Amino acid sequence: MSTYAPVAPAAHSRTWQASPFAGTRVLLKLAARRDRIMLPVWVYALLATSASTAYSFKNLYSTEASRREFAAVINATPSTIAIYGRVTSTSLGGITAWRIAVLAATLAGVMSILLVVRHTRAEEQTGRQELLGATAIGHRAPLASALSVALVANVGVALGTSVVLPFLGCTFPGALALGLAIACCGCLFAGLAAVTAQIAESSRTANGIACAVLGASFLARAAADASGYGWLMWCTPLGWVERVDAYGANRWWVLAPPLACALLLTLVAVRLAAGRDLGSGLLATRDGAERAGRDLGGPFGLAWRLHRGALLGWSVGFLLGGLVIGYIAKDIGGVLTSSAQMVKIIDEMGGQQGLIDAYLAACAGIFGLVASIYAVQTTLRAGGEESAGRAEPLLATPIGRVRWAASHVGSALLGTAVLLVVGGFGAGLAHGLRTHDVSGQLPRLIGGALAQWPAAIIAAAIAVALFGALPRYAAAAWAALTLFLLLGQLGPVLKLSQAVMDVSPFTHVPKVPGGAFSWTPLGWLALLAGALIWLGLAAFRRRDLQLG
Repeated sequence: MSTYAPVAPAAHSRTWQASPFAGTRVLLKLAARRDRIMLPVWVYALLATSASTAYSFKNLYSTEASRREFAAVINATPSTIAIYGRVTSTSLGGITAWRIAVLAATLAGVMSILLVVRHTRAEEQTGRQELLGATAIGHRAPLASALSVALVANVGVALGTSVVLPFLGCTFPGALALGLAIACCGCLFAGLAAVTAQIAESSRTANGIACAVLGASFLARAAADASGYGWLMWCTPLGWVERVDAYGANRWWVLAPPLACALLLTLVAVRLAAGRDLGSGLLATRDGAERAGRDLGGPFGLAWRLHRGALLGWSVGFLLGGLVIGYIAKDIGGVLTSSAQMVKIIDEMGGQQGLIDAYLAACAGIFGLVASIYAVQTTLRAGGEESAGRAEPLLATPIGRVRWAASHVGSALLGTAVLLVVGGFGAGLAHGLRTHDVSGQLPRLIGGALAQWPAAIIAAAIAVALFGALPRYAAAAWAALTLFLLLGQLGPVLKLSQAVMDVSPFTHVPKVPGGAFSWTPLGWLALLAGALIWLGLAAFRRRDLQLG
């Protein structure tokens, strides 16, 4: 009779069992490779915003006297204070920090939320994290690597800001304070995203909850600035960014609250992750009805069901944004006439009314750019349904490929139009109430916003073409949209040639309200979008499905 001595486990096995963070470095390298395009674009966009703002203010307000007059007008305009806060320093760095601090911190929050959810909840949702968990990867490594990616991105923003602004005439200590304030805010929302990734069962819900908190933080800060209740500023992360007072008091100690909150949220996320099963969330999902309604009788009804929640959330944001833009419009002349150069430009534009129309037309262009983000996101949902395997059972029925894909594309196109109408309605209503001309301003501003629709859907059309012909590279549509954004924001500052500026479809949109309107460029843009969509659908009809 043979006896067998027990075999001791291998040394590396004991190490794996003892280290919940094993494999974090490997996952961090994988995340860096996956985000090698998106992450630099985010950091570059934030730094470009800071640099272009400082460059513009340096040319418009070159003297201390002009900056003091500008600050006095700003601090006397409650609507502008609600958006950007108060000017506390009249140096070049001071008015630059006033203009970009809240905006950059908000964008850093969005970047951090998307990064963390992408590498945590989205990985569980697709099943990839389960495969990684079957290897020598610790159960806390995915969360640790996701937070590390967000930390690296925010540190890059802080370092870049502290280096770029001094080259444009701003002092280094203020630039460092501004960069660190933005980065700390981003880290806080990275921790928040880590928590929502444990709560929700889908990446869309996790992103939605975290972004809703970010939006509430922005509204609370705006209310605190507009009302003058200083205590309320301490209740919101974006208020802490203002309280740092870069280029003013430079309160370094105010960086401690967001860092402490980021650490606390990270610990909460780790605790929640340890108490749930892989792939599940702490929020239980509701069971569906026993029988489907008539609206689910075809692919278009299903697409509407999938996209309606996101469309509702975006519509609320566009409505609030439109109300704020319309409310500020009447005061925009007083803000800008503190610069002699701006007074000359305003006179050339046709005076005060010409300036207001130019401002509203520029805001309509912003509506178009933001709406194109929704258009691309909704279009790419078709690729997510395909890779997750949910499209295959549908396409095994009499539903054709083109009808199924067209349902998502149609939702994107129609949803983009809805968002533009809602944004124009909010701006027209608020501006009309302030000018006592609601019936006149509503159609003008709704029409000005809708004029952006042919340009706004170009990026979505590019996404359709890539989805159909090169599905693995469909996400490159985000790169096209980023290019359009950078050309619009930095092209005039960098004095790029018109041929380069014409690459962006938004360059061809008539500047309405106020400018001359022409159907010709809109028709050509719509024709180009239609051709790209047709090519994408035709290619999708002939290729194999992509799973996983």
